[in-house]
Amino acid sequence: MAATIGGSATRVGDGVWLIDLGFQGQSEVVAAYLVADGDAVTLVETGPSSTLPALLAGIAAAGFAPESLTTLLVTHIHLDHAGAAGPLVRRFPHLTVRVHPVGAPHLADPAKLVASATRIYGDRMDALWGEVAPIPVDRVLPLADGEAIAIGGRSLTALFTPGHASHHVVYADRDAGAVFTGDAGGVRMPGTAYTCPPTPPPDLDPDAWAASIARLRTLDARRFYLTHFGPFDDPAAHLDQLLPNLDEFRTLAEDATAGGADQPELTRRLHDLMATRLGDAPPAALDKLEWATPSYMAALWLTRLLSKTAGGRR
Repeated sequence: MAATIGGSATRVGDGVWLIDLGFQGQSEVVAAYLVADGDAVTLVETGPSSTLPALLAGIAAAGFAPESLTTLLVTHIHLDHAGAAGPLVRRFPHLTVRVHPVGAPHLADPAKLVASATRIYGDRMDALWGEVAPIPVDRVLPLADGEAIAIGGRSLTALFTPGHASHHVVYADRDAGAVFTGDAGGVRMPGTAYTCPPTPPPDLDPDAWAASIARLRTLDARRFYLTHFGPFDDPAAHLDQLLPNLDEFRTLAEDATAGGADQPELTRRLHDLMATRLGDAPPAALDKLEWATPSYMAALWLTRLLSKTAGGRR
């Protein structure tokens, strides 16, 4: 396993701290957010269990005891977002986990989730994600679309935003004009302008994602808190890129497939496209982007999509 770094906490808003989880020894790849008001302390995203030490250190660095957490909010059940939820609840049995109702059964019994991930990651599962533990059913509370979640005197609204995953949720702090976007808002590295669409198999749905992006626009947010990675204060311009960049991935895959490119070649071309779109950003930005949304994962999804549609365009 890569050396654990991270565990830092940076105050990024009123009562909001970003915790860099130091995923696979890389900073600025996976974030969790601590949201506090008085004695009420909530965590948005847990990251994977492989970064649990950094998460706990980050909570302490923000000035809170991990035991003070009462609620975990996860945007979806992919392991980089919710993988540590089970071990956290086992360690702190008072915790409740809020999640989309489609995702709830998979947190209570993660066998299918683990089997699906293992088909992709094989013997890298433990090194990447660590333990995936079941959560008692009574500690997993399904959300309703539009539900208000109180954190002391503040409120986050859960909004269903399918596309990246059918069970995706964002959390909007309407008073602060901020949204915790998970992967529905894309991936972007600090100091860069490129919004990259995270495109893993199996259930990514471009049409549903387009509708979710339209819903995000209606919030008129002034700040996005991205899990990958950090706060950005240009939500409209950020979203303007997301669907065109997803279409660019698809067009590249169609052209590559028509020319006889195999999976490794498609992965290489996607990687090169990401490098081009980052422009003159430092090389480390591309490395971090690859950790956050690997080009080989995009190639897997695109290959599956094109095989279903026989190369047809949306």
